[in-house]
Amino acid sequence: MGLGNWFKERFWKEEEIPEPMRSCSRCGFEYPEALMLGDVSGKYCSECFDKKKKEGIELAARKKQEMLSAKVKYFCYDCKFHFSRKRDFPLGICPNCGSKNFVPEKQLM
Repeated sequence: MGLGNWFKERFWKEEEIPEPMRSCSRCGFEYPEALMLGDVSGKYCSECFDKKKKEGIELAARKKQEMLSAKVKYFCYDCKFHFSRKRDFPLGICPNCGSKNFVPEKQLM
């Protein structure tokens, strides 16, 4: 063991470089940056990223269901009757007077 090794062991200590930490955009806990997953809206821990992905799928399914079950409002020019039906309901005549002279209320404005 030379003097150089003795000196290094005694006085020269290599400092460990700390791994950069980053807080999750959803839960706020800090995790090593290498473990973070990200998208356009931020960086997430793996658990929050999975939850966010699942919520996105559920939201898309809910919006699709709302679009299918959404109602359209109509106005009959002959009897001045306001009525609504589901978007996918086949509509041929006014349910009040039997006239074919009706339009969606969006067209009235």
